[in-house]
Amino acid sequence: MQAKKLWQILLLVSILLPAFLMGMLVFQYGVNFPFSDQWQLASMFERIYEGNLSFNDLFAQFHESRKFFPRLIFIGLAYLTNWDVRAEMWVIFLLICLVALNIYRLSVSTIRTNISRRILIFFIANLLIFSPAQYENWLWGIQVVVYIPIACITGGLVLAYSQLNEKNKLLIGLCLCTVSTFSYANGMLSWLIVFPALIVGNSRKWEEVFQQKLLIFGGAIASLANLVIYFYDYQKPADHPSFTAAVFRPLDTFHYFLSFFGAPLGINSLTLSTTVGFIVLSLWLGLTGYFLPLIFRDFNLFKRLMGWQAIASYALISGLVTSLGRVGFGVSQSLAPRYTAFSIYLIVATIYLLAIFIEEIKQKPGLGWQKQAAKIIPYFLVGVLIILHLNIFKEAIQRMGDRRVILLQSKACLLTVNVIPNNDCLVTKQKLESFQPTATILNELGYLQPGLLASNKIEDIGILAPESNYGYFDTFEEVKSDTYLARGWAVLPHRQETADGVILTYENALGEDIIFKLVNQRFPRQEIAEYLQEASYLESGWRTEISAKELPPGTIKLNAWSLDAKTGKAYKLNQTHVLINN
Repeated sequence: MQAKKLWQILLLVSILLPAFLMGMLVFQYGVNFPFSDQWQLASMFERIYEGNLSFNDLFAQFHESRKFFPRLIFIGLAYLTNWDVRAEMWVIFLLICLVALNIYRLSVSTIRTNISRRILIFFIANLLIFSPAQYENWLWGIQVVVYIPIACITGGLVLAYSQLNEKNKLLIGLCLCTVSTFSYANGMLSWLIVFPALIVGNSRKWEEVFQQKLLIFGGAIASLANLVIYFYDYQKPADHPSFTAAVFRPLDTFHYFLSFFGAPLGINSLTLSTTVGFIVLSLWLGLTGYFLPLIFRDFNLFKRLMGWQAIASYALISGLVTSLGRVGFGVSQSLAPRYTAFSIYLIVATIYLLAIFIEEIKQKPGLGWQKQAAKIIPYFLVGVLIILHLNIFKEAIQRMGDRRVILLQSKACLLTVNVIPNNDCLVTKQKLESFQPTATILNELGYLQPGLLASNKIEDIGILAPESNYGYFDTFEEVKSDTYLARGWAVLPHRQETADGVILTYENALGEDIIFKLVNQRFPRQEIAEYLQEASYLESGWRTEISAKELPPGTIKLNAWSLDAKTGKAYKLNQTHVLINN
């Protein structure tokens, strides 16, 4: 008995492990820097600053979606945290935890096995639900929008299996589907998934399905009203490929579709993703084909399958729409990590369908070899899944690290946007001219931490740190007429990382160091990493060309500074160079 309890405790700890590891990765790699589309949503904060934010601004179309409810979340979090976008990442984490909880509650209602096996299956599902293959979503706060629908849909499916009365199911279902619809475009699928599940869940046999008039008509009217409101004044995004690309390229579209579903286990490999996608889809089709003739004779079996097939349908329709609408970008675009927020759930649903299949096979008399195969094949598939998962875990963590570096470098650019001209290294999807006013307003609201540099004097942020070695300004030499090459290396020993940027300054007639250039391009300096015995310093090298026109005439001193974008502080590098600029 004690051994059994110990086993159950170990299983319970194991199901928390994927969530714990993912939480640690978000904490380690999350950067408080708004990325890409987040800057376009920052227009809300501009309107708040001007005092004219309206309901239409909250309801406005953004790409294909109307992100009404996520906008409310973003505004609330910005108010509470001064728009620290890492708070949005933690909302994503909590939403996925909610999805995982809903998945487990569905398994309690549908899987007839002991708690140990149920927890073991849940652990396997959690490897996917909390997979780092979704790294782009984990570290991009705006992706709250893609997890609200699946949280609402799985919540609606749990509702379908509950003992609540019909009216309560209708009201809660309406709320969940409305939130889903006005969070992300594919949230509209919730009406096709949740309400049929509520209708079936409220029935005890096939004949009763068509007697659930309140749920049938209430869901139909509410879904129609939502769609009318959603598509009022709707505009197709001009920068998205036409669906005609899929019509004229059917093989590419099918290839995209397969790769889309294999991407969670075949990261960065189109061949592997396509193979995995083919296996997953084939397994789902095989299980669906096996169950199809049985459900008409066994309504209880249909109810047990309903939740998992609903989740599979959500993933499949999302994959189909994405394939039709995005194949124009190329088949390799199916590997985009953000799509794993949808594709993962076909694999999760198939895992639970397979568990129900094994239960059904075990209950049938005879079928000797089939029962043996039913025991062996799942273990084989789980082994393959774990091997693939370990492979993507390493790759995804590397990608998370790379993304963190890029965002910190962009944050370094952000700090200097008002003091360095031609600053073109921001990851904003906006031209600098239109970006600067937005950044200035956000800075005045206190939503940029640390704040933008107010002057081009390094003394405002510069620190002389003789007790630590932050790097060297190695060389400064003329490479062609009036053009010079500056080289060196820069690190942040207090973070044990390379510098987020290198600021170059010249000394003016008053002895003040004036900022004139930011360098955030990196190249390897193996000897530095070896000398300082720190592998993270490998990419510590920097270099840039400087035109004499960027500097004042006369004899001037040049210095370089290692910039920490997290604190907004700069640390002087060793060695000064003198230039006679005639």
